[in-house]
Amino acid sequence: MLFLFRLLTLPLRLVITVFIWVCALLIRISGKLLGLVSGFLFLMALLVSTFSSQDALLLAIMAFLVSPIGIPMFAVGLLSLLAKVRNLL
Repeated sequence: MLFLFRLLTLPLRLVITVFIWVCALLIRISGKLLGLVSGFLFLMALLVSTFSSQDALLLAIMAFLVSPIGIPMFAVGLLSLLAKVRNLL
C-alpha cells in the first residue's frame, strides 16, 4: 500500500524537487545581490544620520530586511518547510 502511494505521488515529488532546486538557486543569487544593496543602504543610513535620525533608522531597517539574514532567510525557512512536505510524501 505504501509502495503504491509513493508510486502515485512520484510526479508530484519530482515537481516539488525541481521547484526547490530552482528556488534555492534564486535565493543564492538574490542573497549575493541583496547583500550589495544592503551594504549600500547601510552606508546611506550612516550618511543620512547626520541630517535626520528617523530617516537613518528607516534606511538601517531596510538594509537589515534586504540583507542575507532578513527576507532571504525567511525564504529559506519556507523552502525548508516545502522540503519537509516533500519528504512526507
